Amino acid sequence: MKKKILKFLIVTVCLIFIYKYFKDNEYIYNTVFNANYSKLSVIIIVVGIIIYLYSRLLLLTLTKLCGIKIPNEKWYLIYFNSQFLNAIPLFGIFYRAIQLKKFNLNYDKFFGIYIMITWFFIFLSLLLFSIESYFIFREIKFFEINLYIIFLILSLFFFIIPILLLIILKKIIEKIKFKSNYFISRTEKLIDLLLSSISNKVFLKKFIFIFILIHIFEFLALSQIVDSLNKDVGLQNSFILFIGNILIDAFNILPQNLIVSEIGFGILTNQMNFNFELGVLIKIYFRFLLFFASVFIAILYNVFIFLKYKNQKNGKV
Repeated sequence: MKKKILKFLIVTVCLIFIYKYFKDNEYIYNTVFNANYSKLSVIIIVVGIIIYLYSRLLLLTLTKLCGIKIPNEKWYLIYFNSQFLNAIPLFGIFYRAIQLKKFNLNYDKFFGIYIMITWFFIFLSLLLFSIESYFIFREIKFFEINLYIIFLILSLFFFIIPILLLIILKKIIEKIKFKSNYFISRTEKLIDLLLSSISNKVFLKKFIFIFILIHIFEFLALSQIVDSLNKDVGLQNSFILFIGNILIDAFNILPQNLIVSEIGFGILTNQMNFNFELGVLIKIYFRFLLFFASVFIAILYNVFIFLKYKNQKNGKV
């Protein structure tokens, strides 16, 4: 009983502190009050498309790369429910791993899939940033090197170095011949999975196509959110914020990069001569819309599945 009272008091104090902070901060109050909420429905639709594309990306990886046989309907149910559970850090990931275990996907392979997707997202994002920067920031240089060249070099670095490390590690494992060791054998299988991902042309083409769509829609979502909160930011600055958002979230320090992402984004907007609070608000707004869209899709899809099976049970389908 005492613990419950203590938790209630801590939560209450935190909520009071947050309320007073927002109330006393005139910039935050004015930004929230004067925001253009007419774009809200459009942003939610775009965010919903992003969620669906991520589900397609993971389904592609599970079926074409890992050879998991899972019905599309069942996968979407797992994924959309896990997105809703992501409101509590790590719950969604654990739920997804447990559900996929029923389809013979081991936990280590599940972990390996997320490493692979993170790896692909980093070097592909940098590659697209290089192409985009060539057209948007062609004249910008750092240490006498064009920005788009820097992004290209980083992209190649994050693509080639992991491959070389994996090949070296695989050869070391083959030489020491400790395959009977459970950890060594599982590590070797993960290495094979990661290396096979770049040699599987059918998988790679479809993965890149879906990734490009996600990249486009994420930029649309973020630029619309930025524009609804502050019209003075402009397209070029929105693109800089988009790059910053991708790079900050690419390296998760905490689950879902909570707080770290907000602070990092706030520092970025502050360095761009916008207020620190604007960056924090953009991330909070984006998280809220992502959560709202996740809940809406999860409820809608569960209702759809319920009605479908109910009709099948009644012999209407």
